[in-house]
Amino acid sequence: MGWSERILRRPLLVALALVASVLVEASPVAAAPGGAQVAFYDSELGLWRMEGIGDFYYGVPGDQPMLCDWNGDGTETVGLYRSSSGFLYLRHQNNFGIADVSIFFGIPEDRPVCGDWNGDGTDTIGIYRPSNATFYLRNTNQTGFADQQFSFGDGNGSPIAGDWNGDGRETVGLWKQADGYYELSNGNTSTVGPNGHHGNPGEPLVVADFDRDGRDTLGVYRAGNGRLYLRRIGEAPGAPLEYDVGFNVGLPVAGDTGGSPPSPIESGDGGSGVPAGAISVFPGFSIQNAIEAAPNGATIYIRSGTHRMQRISPKPGSTIIGEDGAILNGARLLTGWSSDGGQWWVGGQNQEGTRLGVCENSSSRCRYPEDLFINNVRIEHVDSRSKVGPGKWYFDYGPNRIYIGDNPSGKTIETSVTENAVFGNSPNVTITGLTVEKYANPAQHGAIDNRLDNSDAGGDGWVISGNEVRLNHGVGIKVGKNARVENNNIHHNGQLGAGAVGSGSVFDGNEIAYNGEITFLLDWERGGTKFADTTNIQLVNNYVHHNQGPGLWADDNAKDMLFANNTVIGNTKAGVYYEISYDAVIRDNHLEGNGFGFTSWLWGGGIVISSSSNVEIYGNTVVNNADGIGAVEQTRFETAKYGPHIIQNLHVHDNEVTMSDGLTGVAQDTGSMAVFTSRNNRFENNSYTLGPGNWFEWDNRQMSYDTWRGYGLN
Repeated sequence: MGWSERILRRPLLVALALVASVLVEASPVAAAPGGAQVAFYDSELGLWRMEGIGDFYYGVPGDQPMLCDWNGDGTETVGLYRSSSGFLYLRHQNNFGIADVSIFFGIPEDRPVCGDWNGDGTDTIGIYRPSNATFYLRNTNQTGFADQQFSFGDGNGSPIAGDWNGDGRETVGLWKQADGYYELSNGNTSTVGPNGHHGNPGEPLVVADFDRDGRDTLGVYRAGNGRLYLRRIGEAPGAPLEYDVGFNVGLPVAGDTGGSPPSPIESGDGGSGVPAGAISVFPGFSIQNAIEAAPNGATIYIRSGTHRMQRISPKPGSTIIGEDGAILNGARLLTGWSSDGGQWWVGGQNQEGTRLGVCENSSSRCRYPEDLFINNVRIEHVDSRSKVGPGKWYFDYGPNRIYIGDNPSGKTIETSVTENAVFGNSPNVTITGLTVEKYANPAQHGAIDNRLDNSDAGGDGWVISGNEVRLNHGVGIKVGKNARVENNNIHHNGQLGAGAVGSGSVFDGNEIAYNGEITFLLDWERGGTKFADTTNIQLVNNYVHHNQGPGLWADDNAKDMLFANNTVIGNTKAGVYYEISYDAVIRDNHLEGNGFGFTSWLWGGGIVISSSSNVEIYGNTVVNNADGIGAVEQTRFETAKYGPHIIQNLHVHDNEVTMSDGLTGVAQDTGSMAVFTSRNNRFENNSYTLGPGNWFEWDNRQMSYDTWRGYGLN
C-alpha cells in the first residue's frame, strides 16, 4: 500500500488510551501570527474539525497532529508526525488530500514540534528526544541533519514552541500536562527562561497567536465546558481570558487556518467592576473579533494590561470601556538588535503608513507616521543614516531596517505600526477609561477618530470620555459631527492634541498639553487643537497648556464657536487663535504666558483674531502673553464660505489685560483703513495693567494708553 492510500483511507478505531497518549505527547504550535483558531484532531478517526472550514480526513491512528505555516504563505496547515517511523507528512491546504511534503526526521521515540527557528517566515520541523533530553531543530522541511541541537529539561513533558516576544522566531519549551507546568528555553539554549503553571492538571495545551499582534499565547482546553483559557507569557496573575470553542472530540490544535477565531465569553455580571453583560477582552486577544461576534449596542470591557497593535472599528451603539490600566498600544516591541559602528539596527520592519503634512525645513520626516520610542520617550526621526546618533533614529524603508544611535541594552524600544486605535462612522459609540498610545496615525487623523477618512463626516453622537491619549503621531482625538469629548488627558501627541470637522461637537473638561512634539510646520497645522470648517463647536472648561503651536485654534470657515472658561497657558503661539472664520464668542477664559515662540506683530497674543468677522471677546483674564488681545487683517485667498475674510464687528469688552510684552489692538496690511473706521470694531470697558511705553496698535501705528483712549478705545 502506497503512502497516498494509507493517508486517505478512513482508519480503524483504536483504543481510547491512544487518545490520552497523544494528548500528553502531541504539542502542536502555530508559528505565523494571524489570528489563530482552535481545530480538533480525532486520533481514532484521523478526522480534522476546523471552524469555518469543516471536517476532513487526514491521518492514521498514532499520528501526532500539528498546524504550522510550512510554505511561508501566512496560513497554517495540517501536518502529521508518525513517531513509529520518524516520518513527517505535510499539506499546504486544510482539506482532504495527499501529503505535499514527506520527509524523514528523527527516531520512533521522538516528539514533534514546529516553528520558525531562524526568522525566515517559514515553519519547519523540530523534535524532542526524551532519552537524552535534547531538542533537534531543522531550518528546512527536507530530510537532513539538525541545524541546531541542545539539551533541555529532564526528558519529561511534551515540546512546545512559540514566538513569545514578537521577534519573528519561535522558542521551544516543555509542557508537563500532568501538573500543568511549563518551562521555556532562553532563546533556544539549554538555559531555562520563563516558567510557571497554567490550567488544571491533565488539560491539553495549545499555543498560538490569537490576536495578530505577533506574539503567541498559552491556552488550555477544558473539555468539561468546551472552553479555552488563555494566558500571555509574563502576564500578571489573575483570571485568564475565557473563550467558547465548543464540545469536541479529540486533540485541540491551534493555528491561523483562515477560519474564525474563538469568541470571548460574556462574563460581566455587574460585580467586581465588570458591567453586566459586558464582553471581557484580556491582553493578547482580538478586541475587533469580540466586537464582530457581538450584536450592535454591546459593551466591550477591555481588561487591564497592554493590548498591542489593536485596531478597533465599533458597531453602532457600542460601548468600549477600559478597566483601570487598560492600554491600547499601536507599537511593536523591537528586539534582536545588531551593532554596526556605533549604531544598532534591526531588520524585518515592513510597516509603511500614509504620509501627510508639511514639515519644518529642519526635518522632512514629520510626514512619516512611524515613530520610535526608547523607554517611552519619542526620539527624532532623521532622513539619513549618516545623521543617526544619540536620540536620533532612521528608518531605511528599502531593506526594511531601523537604525538607532543609542545602545539598546536594557532599554524598552518600540516603533509605532498600527494606523489608529478606534475609528469608523458607526453612530452612538462610547469610549471611556482607555489609555491610547503610540499609534502611527497620519497627520490630520486621530488615534481615536469617528470617521473612516478625512472626507467622511463621521459617526453621529460619539462620547469620548475619561481617556488618556498620548504619544500618537498625528492627532490624539479627532471627531466629526455631534461628538462629546470630555475629561480626557490628551498629551505629547505628534501633530495636534485634538481637533474636529463637521458640526455640533463639545470639548469639555479636557487637559490638552505638550502636543505638537513632531516638527510639522507651525503655520500649516501643529499645536494643542485645530477646528477647521466647523459649525457650532463648544470648547469649554479645558486646560490647554505647553503645546508647540496655538492652544485653541479655529481656521478655514469655522462658524458659531464658543470658547468659554478655558485655562490656556504657555503655548508657543496664540492662546486662542481664530483665523479666517466667523461668529465666535470668546469669554471667561484665563490666558497666560502664550505666544513667546511667535512674537512678531500681534501674533503672540493671548487671543488673536485673524481676518475673521463677528467675534465677541469678553470676561477674559489675559496675563503676560507675548501680546495681549490682537486682531490682524490680511488679504487672504482661501475660499470664503460665509462672507469676506475681514475684521468686522469685533467687540472686545470687559476683559482684564496685563502686559509686560507686546501689544493689544488691531493691525492690517491690506492697504485699507476701513478696519479702523467703518467696520464696527470696538474695544470697550477693558482694564489694563501696564508699564510705561507704547502698548497698543491702531490706525497703523503703535501708541500709548492715552493715545489709544483718544480714539475712543479702552
